[in-house]
Amino acid sequence: MLNPPSGPEPDDADLASLLLIRHVELALLRLFGEGLVSGTTHTCLGQEYVPVALAPLLGTADMVFSNHRGHGHYLALTGDAEGLLAEVLGRRGAVCGGAGGSQHLYTGGFLSTGVQGESLPVAVGAALRRARDGAGALALAFIGDGTWGEGAVYEALNLAALWRAPLVVVVEHNGIAQSTPTERQLAGSIGARAAAFGIAHHRSSTSEVASLRAELAPLLDQVRSGGGPLVVELDVPRLGPHSKGDDTRGAEELAELGARDWYRARAGASEERFAAWDAKQSALVDALVAEVVARPPSDGRARARSAAPQLTPVPPVAPPSAPAVPERVAENLNRALHELMAADPTVHLLGEDVSDPYGGAFKVTRGLSTRFGERVRSTPLSEGAITGVGAGLALAGERAVVEMMFGDFVTLAFDQLVNFAAKSVSMYGRRVPVPLLVRCPVGGRRGYGATHSQSPQKHLMGVPDLDLYELSPFHDAVPLVRHALSTGNPSVLFEDKVLYTERRFTGDTVDEVLRWRLDGGSALGPALGTAVVGPAGVDRPDAVVIAPGGLARRAVSALRSLLLEDELCVRLLVPARLYPLDADRLAELCGRAPAVVVVEDGTPGAGWGTEVAQALHTRLWSVLRAPVRVLTAADRPVPAAPHLEDEVFVRDEDVRRAVRALAEQVSEQVSAERLSAEYGEER
Repeated sequence: MLNPPSGPEPDDADLASLLLIRHVELALLRLFGEGLVSGTTHTCLGQEYVPVALAPLLGTADMVFSNHRGHGHYLALTGDAEGLLAEVLGRRGAVCGGAGGSQHLYTGGFLSTGVQGESLPVAVGAALRRARDGAGALALAFIGDGTWGEGAVYEALNLAALWRAPLVVVVEHNGIAQSTPTERQLAGSIGARAAAFGIAHHRSSTSEVASLRAELAPLLDQVRSGGGPLVVELDVPRLGPHSKGDDTRGAEELAELGARDWYRARAGASEERFAAWDAKQSALVDALVAEVVARPPSDGRARARSAAPQLTPVPPVAPPSAPAVPERVAENLNRALHELMAADPTVHLLGEDVSDPYGGAFKVTRGLSTRFGERVRSTPLSEGAITGVGAGLALAGERAVVEMMFGDFVTLAFDQLVNFAAKSVSMYGRRVPVPLLVRCPVGGRRGYGATHSQSPQKHLMGVPDLDLYELSPFHDAVPLVRHALSTGNPSVLFEDKVLYTERRFTGDTVDEVLRWRLDGGSALGPALGTAVVGPAGVDRPDAVVIAPGGLARRAVSALRSLLLEDELCVRLLVPARLYPLDADRLAELCGRAPAVVVVEDGTPGAGWGTEVAQALHTRLWSVLRAPVRVLTAADRPVPAAPHLEDEVFVRDEDVRRAVRALAEQVSEQVSAERLSAEYGEER
């Protein structure tokens, strides 16, 4: 139960902030009823005192993470009622240009997002960045009691406790999650859950701003001084509906909550002073609403006065001396990470078992923890959380590389990659850099079975602002990794596991009959241009094969057989970046070939190969003599037994057969066209 007013009167600043939040929230509900607010809006009526009590305890170096019910948090910290109203109403002057709306606000030191629990791992990353500075700053995340059903909460708390991150988790426990009472969905207690991780827990039921602030001030000071994370549980009433008008609680329960409202209690305790401030803030909000509603629509761009983060360039690395023997792909990637971390002290590496002496499941991270200390962290089995931590570090001005032990497990990080990292780049009405690289060992032929042998590239295709790359024996990992972390977009690097032990191609020679080069006309720069492989001096090949890096060796073997045994000159194209696809440049590199085969190790349907095929078919319509052929792995889980596994994946002979069949189809079509032309001339 909430205590009646017993503490000191709020001072003028606190009372003004409390009443500003109250009247903005009431105005938004009214505007929704008038049809002026679209979508949704979640008010914090009854909970206003929580952010008002906390605001003076937070500094400009702190980072605050909020949620769907974040208007009060934003207003208490910024006082920006105009920007918030414009944002929710989609009018000019909106803090995020109308792109974020009610649930997605960002100003540099404040960020809210609408997915429950999602921001907690991100907050851990932001807290690590602040701990590294050593200036006593912290990260604070607001969550609700319903959020404790999300697994991300526990992964994040475990990491925060292990690393003693300066993180404060404020739980606004209002006893109901949307429409379900907490006791029907939360077993045990929040305090016991915090205790399980060895995290300090403080619970309070006061609604008095000064009293709550006095309780929390020494606790936050302890977090700042290295005391580790803290969970603050506050018993608060939620007077309004979950969202708009969807309240299923009965009149009696709502009346009981209303009787405990701080607003009603304070109005009775200091009638004249309270009434004066209440009228003043009500009039202020009414005037703002009238002025904002009259504005033209927003243009999707955050207002100019909002702080826009800047992405600093990746420092250059010294050009390495050429190794006496061509490196293996894993050695090249390991060197790329060493050179990157040596040149850029803001780069962090996170992953399971990445530290020495183990050095990662495939030894790609060997030597890094010995050399770079705590910038390399072996983590628990928490793919979603470590990806979120990486995004938090990136959001805070660092760069992060996250290793998935197996690419199959990237599905456990899907929310952090798709809903947070990628969307954060542009959903706040400005470009927010998130320099995060997630490394994914993929593919089979190692006998690991269905859950450790997949090629999940297609599941991340088509996500705005999420870039996808793939290692190949033709591309140097040093510029690739550097480029991926320099764009400001989060990215995923797919690494075929079999490729790790193979040596890179150097010079311009594949073998005695095939040559290769990197396309100098690539928008990514010459070092990351598409690899072009084929017989020397062939301007118009009989066919083109397009394959990602993991299939490059098999495709090269097919090209050799096609040339020497079938007398077909075939060109192979191996792009470094899978998505976004540079379809125009790929079409140019096809060199007017009459047939194209796209090969991938993913399963059929909605994959990278079909994306490439569709893009090229429309661009090469006048040149192609046959539809673009897509060759994929079999449509079933990957078996463990080698002979069964071999039946699933694309083999070099499969590529050869597909090209030969297309070449025969083209030859038959050309012959038919010639006969038709001759017959037409005779007539």
